[in-house]
Amino acid sequence: MASSSSAKKVARVAAKSGSGNPAGGSTGKGRNWLFGLGIVAIVALGIGVVLVARSQNGGYGKNTTPPKANLGNGQPFDHWHAAFAIDVCGTELAPLQDGPTDTLGIHTHGDGIVHIHPFTRTAAGKRATMQKFFNQTSLTVTDTGFKLPKGMTLKDGSTTVEEGVTTCGGKPGELVMAHWKDAKNAAGAKPDKIFTKDFGNVPFTENLGAYTLAYVPKGSTDIKPPSSAANIESLGSADTGAAAGSSGTTATTAPAGSTATTAPADSTATTAAGTGG
Repeated sequence: MASSSSAKKVARVAAKSGSGNPAGGSTGKGRNWLFGLGIVAIVALGIGVVLVARSQNGGYGKNTTPPKANLGNGQPFDHWHAAFAIDVCGTELAPLQDGPTDTLGIHTHGDGIVHIHPFTRTAAGKRATMQKFFNQTSLTVTDTGFKLPKGMTLKDGSTTVEEGVTTCGGKPGELVMAHWKDAKNAAGAKPDKIFTKDFGNVPFTENLGAYTLAYVPKGSTDIKPPSSAANIESLGSADTGAAAGSSGTTATTAPAGSTATTAPADSTATTAAGTGG
């Protein structure tokens, strides 16, 4: 390998530099060997850094699967939008607010829209998932329930929804996620797919889609799309100054520090005492 050959050459140079025996004897020779070993260590460290960098970057593919990341290299990238809402027993909660500074390029402006324009390949392609959005908004989601971000509560003041605890009008409930591929025409339409687990792994697969994380009576498929779905194009274009989902060479970062709101007062979900918080 080239790295091994370079190291051997450095070692030979170091050996030659220390082969003489000038006045002063072994002291000078020892210094030369230390110098040579220092060069070898520096070369080895540099090779290691390059190999690690190649491993990290190469492991995420060629940035050809949408949504493509904006890597700042002049190559095309994607700027997608998806409508998103949380619905509890038929009542849509207020939109999630954004969290800390977005470093991945998946965030919200508190408008019921997920803005998807990855800044890195770790959040692009098949890695553009709901979990990235959940993390950004501090929403904790499991297969059986969720915990709202700080500042958001249900009607009864609780912050959690959990199967076996939360009911819909006295009926047992379950957590699902409905997905519509066409947000603009989702109203009155059945979801294209309903997920029942692994919600964080649900990928963003198209521009202008819609998703509802819904807690419904067990077995129900009567799920409404997000109220933001009908206006997704105008809401999405607000942060780009162009048509929603356009590609380009610039990307924006969501503002931090937004204040979350509570669920609407007519929510019919009930949570057993002592489970909130």
